[in-house]
Amino acid sequence: MRVYGALLKNGFLTQLTHKGQYAMRMLAKIMGWSTGLIMVLILLKRFGQIGGWNREEILLLYAFDVLSYSVAATFFMGSFGKLYRLIRQGELDCVLTKPTDPMLYMAATHVSAGYTSNYLIGGAVLLICMIRLEIPITLSNVFCLAADLAGASLIQAAGFVFTAVPAFWIGDSEGLYRLLYKNLTEFIQYPLSIYHRGIRELLTFVLPYAFISYYPVQLFISRQEGICPGIFRYLTPAVGCGAFFLSRIFWQLGLRAYSGTGS
Repeated sequence: MRVYGALLKNGFLTQLTHKGQYAMRMLAKIMGWSTGLIMVLILLKRFGQIGGWNREEILLLYAFDVLSYSVAATFFMGSFGKLYRLIRQGELDCVLTKPTDPMLYMAATHVSAGYTSNYLIGGAVLLICMIRLEIPITLSNVFCLAADLAGASLIQAAGFVFTAVPAFWIGDSEGLYRLLYKNLTEFIQYPLSIYHRGIRELLTFVLPYAFISYYPVQLFISRQEGICPGIFRYLTPAVGCGAFFLSRIFWQLGLRAYSGTGS
């Protein structure tokens, strides 16, 4: 683990030395997420509530999504988000020669320091919403919050991996990333109760993005709705671990196919 820690530290420090590029990345991400936040606020100002959820409850969904995405993207966007390029340019071959776990090595060496702004925005929105919703900041709530955000981050990371690994067979999987991850995760910015039952089941049982924000947030605001709400509100950490474990298996299958071609 010391090796991975050293690689992470080197990756962060290297990016911080290019201050102009680092600042531009942060600015781009601030503009991207702020646009989404403004759209949510406009809708809430127009309708007051969405699916029976008030402004602070909706923004809590937003905060969970931003924070968990940022954690996953910090370690997996730079590597798995561009896996098809690493394969095409031969960089993956260099990774496979290292006496380390390829996934961990890629996450450590392609770490992104540009999500600092996301943490600040998401953390600020989360704290403000918890205060306004009068959610007590107790030790148990802090523990549940940390566990849920960790589980949600693993689900987001699994989404990166699952949509990137098909590049071993089809060459360029960016279309799958946009179709099965980017487009579908936009649904979780709002309560799933406003969507058709088929979408709710898809995002619960097939692609478990509902566990990123919809179910765990209900635990903190004492709300019960959706599919088996009483149970599912507690399952984000377990679902996250399960999803990431399955993505690791899928990654290993991709590596075997890649090695089997003689690449």
